[in-house]
Amino acid sequence: MSQTPVKVPASAAAYTPATQDQDLRSQINALLIREGHINKIQEHFLHSLNAHPSNWPSAVQSHALALLRSGDVTTFPALVRRVLEDVRHDTAAASDGTPTTTTNSNSSNNSSTTTTTTTTNGSSKTNGASTTNTNTTDGTLAIPQAVVDAVLKVARECLDTVCEVDDGSTAG
Repeated sequence: MSQTPVKVPASAAAYTPATQDQDLRSQINALLIREGHINKIQEHFLHSLNAHPSNWPSAVQSHALALLRSGDVTTFPALVRRVLEDVRHDTAAASDGTPTTTTNSNSSNNSSTTTTTTTTNGSSKTNGASTTNTNTTDGTLAIPQAVVDAVLKVARECLDTVCEVDDGSTAG
């Protein structure tokens, strides 16, 4: 436990982004940074991504290279925005259980090939031909759920060390 834990009201469990107390959030973030928990969470996240059998970092790199080679994006800021958008889309779709569709365009010598891969519950169907594999083993750029779960566990442990839930009762 932190030497100076932030007292969090029990009602905070019901907060939404619209009702979140910004001062409380700032206090918690400051403690997480000062006590090194943010670095611990980031390091665990990177380790989990690299250790996961989906080879997610390589899939993201391949996807980024395909976007650059196809001419879909031409600047680094546009590439970062597009890759983040694609990862968010596929991650949200995976958590909803909805099918994801990733479209890759490959062009060379004035001819164009578009490959569309649709993935539903681990099975995929491909139309067209592709020269670049830009997807993880499950056909998406979704962050693997096992990685998300592991990082959430570490984040909760870190929060438990810097926060104390105040249920309104006082010791006496």
